[in-house]
Amino acid sequence: MSWRTILFAILAIATVSPQPVAAQPAAFQVGVVPNVSARVIVTTYQPMRTYLERELGQPVEIVTAPDFRTFYQRHLSGDYDLVITPANLGMAAERAGQPLAIAVYEPGIPALLVMAQARPVSDLAELRGKTLALSNPTSLVALRTLGWLGEQGIRPGQDVTLVHARNDDSLGQLLMSGEAPLALMSGGEFRAIREDLRARLQVFREVMRVPGFFVLPGKGSVDRARLGQLLTAFPPTAEGQEFVRLSGFQGIRPVTEADRAAVASVVEETHRLLTQP
Repeated sequence: MSWRTILFAILAIATVSPQPVAAQPAAFQVGVVPNVSARVIVTTYQPMRTYLERELGQPVEIVTAPDFRTFYQRHLSGDYDLVITPANLGMAAERAGQPLAIAVYEPGIPALLVMAQARPVSDLAELRGKTLALSNPTSLVALRTLGWLGEQGIRPGQDVTLVHARNDDSLGQLLMSGEAPLALMSGGEFRAIREDLRARLQVFREVMRVPGFFVLPGKGSVDRARLGQLLTAFPPTAEGQEFVRLSGFQGIRPVTEADRAAVASVVEETHRLLTQP
């Protein structure tokens, strides 16, 4: 083979246009409120991620934020494709111009007052002049229960001091140390406390049940009607049943006016707390 033949072959290879690589679809981001640790959130929502990836035909990411304020601000900024958030944050976002919620988790979330088994509390009045521990002061459970305590004559900030714990395990540790006789938490927060610590705690009282998490469409990359259908069809699937086992929720249904009415009284306060300097 002559050197000219070799040269022409090299030039031919060099000038062949590469085949275009198909662009991968962007990941569909599900934003989940940081009511428990990121590790627990990712583990709990893995079944939903698998289900949505199959049904949407694109990658799905489960994402959260460092705290409620950051999560709320990212929601308002349109960072998520789907948002799973406490009902009060969801309604506050709606009033700030975000799309209306398409679904709500059920059953409602229990608002719990929890004590250490070694330091039992026999009467709510024992809280007067002492400390109440909580981790998420802007959660629906916290706002509604603090309002309820005020109705019982125990005014937060006056008759009882509030102390904010960093995470769920910290709530249990504050109880075990005696720093706080009671801790305010949701059923999910109670389940998230590590097992050996949770075994030494006891529910003093279930104060009430508040509506479950609202689910809102985000950026608009998927039709809201399609999203609503996918969510309500999720619980009976194999992935949905695993999600039920991990999360404690049992179903997902459309939002009703009763759900909204149960939240309305704290929506303005929620927005104020999450946006004030």
